[in-house]
Amino acid sequence: MWQANPYAILLFVGLVPVLSFAVIAWRHRSSRPAQFFFAYTIVAAGLMLTYALELLSAQLSLMLVWLKLEYLFSLSTPVIWLLLVIAYCGYDNWITWRRVALLFAIPALHLLLVWTNEYHGLNWQTVGTTTVNGIVLFSRTYGPAFYIGTGYLYLVAVAAISILFTSFLRAPHLYRRQMALIFLAVGLMWLGNLLTILRLTIVPNLDLTPFGYALASVPLAWSLLHFRLLDIMPAAHRQIIHVMSDAVIVLDAQERLIEANPAAERLLNLKAANVIGKPISALIPSHRDVIERFRGVTNQQDELTIGSGETRRTYDFTISALQNRAGQLTGRVVVLREVTRLKQAEAAARHYAAELEQRNQELDAFSHTIAHDLKGPLSGVMGYADILLMFEINNLTPQGRVYAAEIARSARKMEQMITELLRLASLRNLSDSLVTVDMQLTVEAALTRLRHDIDQRGVAITIEPDLPPALGQALWVEEVLANLVSNAVKYIGKDNPHPWIRIGGCRMDDLVRYEVQDNGLGIAPEDQASLFEMFARFHTGEASGLGLGLSIVLRIVNRLGGQVGVESEPGQGSTFWFTLPAVAPDTKPLPVAV
Repeated sequence: MWQANPYAILLFVGLVPVLSFAVIAWRHRSSRPAQFFFAYTIVAAGLMLTYALELLSAQLSLMLVWLKLEYLFSLSTPVIWLLLVIAYCGYDNWITWRRVALLFAIPALHLLLVWTNEYHGLNWQTVGTTTVNGIVLFSRTYGPAFYIGTGYLYLVAVAAISILFTSFLRAPHLYRRQMALIFLAVGLMWLGNLLTILRLTIVPNLDLTPFGYALASVPLAWSLLHFRLLDIMPAAHRQIIHVMSDAVIVLDAQERLIEANPAAERLLNLKAANVIGKPISALIPSHRDVIERFRGVTNQQDELTIGSGETRRTYDFTISALQNRAGQLTGRVVVLREVTRLKQAEAAARHYAAELEQRNQELDAFSHTIAHDLKGPLSGVMGYADILLMFEINNLTPQGRVYAAEIARSARKMEQMITELLRLASLRNLSDSLVTVDMQLTVEAALTRLRHDIDQRGVAITIEPDLPPALGQALWVEEVLANLVSNAVKYIGKDNPHPWIRIGGCRMDDLVRYEVQDNGLGIAPEDQASLFEMFARFHTGEASGLGLGLSIVLRIVNRLGGQVGVESEPGQGSTFWFTLPAVAPDTKPLPVAV
């Protein structure tokens, strides 16, 4: 029943690497190509095992049992190999259950004829055994079903090789080395089968197909271990290229199209599969001027405009060279990214910016004109009111004196309002370069402006020594300090027995923080968010004002590159702070004229 057969030992040895491939493929089973590779290794191992058992069999009946099982694997292998190649090359979206079933239809029918051959003889016309060098081997003559089924499997193999070869021509260098080894493995597999069918084997009736699978394990092992066959596949490369929104065009050294992703197909209005290998100049004759402009250019980034009017499109245009290992030019990759909307947005932004600048200039001119025109008659009103109060007061009734005083007060308030609004508007022109500001002198200048109000309220002022200098503009920094101190004096509290204000500062990395702290009324948390808005006023019973001072502070500090804020609690006073860019350590402060 059984016999010793040295050829079977070779197949058992060959099973080791093939099953090792199955383990590796199982670890990568999350990818579609790895799943088909795992299936291929299982059927290849099954083919080798069943043929080895056939070789160990010495009786025809037992040989036929193993041989019929062997056909289960041999008929499946080419189809699974085709599916593996399709997935490996990035066309796995083609694989559906219906198409897989159609591919297996003829092998399934062939297998049925093999298992029922004794009733019709369509696969083997005759079966028997022959003894070669003391070893009993299966002997047969083939019927029409065998040749039809085998012809189909060869067509499947040719389809797989064609897909692999097409991908080989388009693939980068790394994938080409992978594919070369796969081609070698396929050749070894089918060479054994072809030699067996043509009866060109050294040992008569010895089927070399399973031995071809064993030999194919050598290039497959090298591809797996050295080129990481299951980790780096053209499928991933192809998928990345095909999902890109940028148009990608690959040309060979003769300016022929060898790859174009869907975005490029839409741009060129063509189907890449129908024009692969044709000169790019023949595919887009309407843009021959562009082709000639960049002919021979290997590395360049430019901007390209195509079309006119409503069809005008602008692209970021990049050309990169493809070279072989010897440094020779083998082709070029052209990438086009449409930036039409971006360019339109940039043009619109420039237009709006210019329009806004013009309107700002017109608004500045208008505001200064209005201020000039208002101040003239306003000065007359204040002058006549002062004359009435100074020289005609005895001729006025008590009610008339009240009216004259109210006219003078309202006119001065309007003058103050006009002055503050003009100061706020002029901050748009704060464009001079920043200089070093001596804060000690600047604080003293601001306090000098407010000396009358400070003395009238009896506020004690404390200035911390050695205030650090900052980068800014002295006049505007003085304006900030004057507004903050004036605000603190106004809201120090009428019933405050010991009012005080502290002015300090400290360096914080690249900024300097200055503080104006008081022990006044404080500010409620819900009011702090709107404190720096125009015309915002709180504690109206304590002092009069327009509510513009803190908004001016905010705009000045922001224009100088700093920030402003407040820390306050009702009844506990307030600390207004602002920051300015710090002076470099080796920069000598410049004095400020007061």
